[in-house]
Amino acid sequence: MTINQRKKGHDFERKIAKKLQEDLNLEKPVRRILSQYQEKNHPDLKLGRWNIECKKYKKGFEPATAWWEQVLGVTSEGEFPALIYKFDNKPIRVRIMMANLNKDFSDKTKLVDLNWESFTYLIAEKYEEDLGGHK
Repeated sequence: MTINQRKKGHDFERKIAKKLQEDLNLEKPVRRILSQYQEKNHPDLKLGRWNIECKKYKKGFEPATAWWEQVLGVTSEGEFPALIYKFDNKPIRVRIMMANLNKDFSDKTKLVDLNWESFTYLIAEKYEEDLGGHK
């Protein structure tokens, strides 16, 4: 990974942290997990029980399988994975498990991609308890 690619990734993580704070009306910022660069098993961002990986790439439409596997690898039992990704000239998308939308969907291999507004609405309405550390 080049220095430019790394900077682009860091910038996107900061942008997402700021958007989460603004769009969810959080008083305390969502902080980047800087130990992710020294140790394994840390997400880019943490919001309550949500482990968030952020990916921004120039070309593409579908996120790489390895990206989802990466966020699963840092998510323990009782936590929720979220992959926030963006390709140039495309809107931000968020991949989560269908089970996080509705507990009737118990197959954790089934995924759904949401637009940014739908994801923040889901967090605000269904996972408000995860915002407690930031209010």
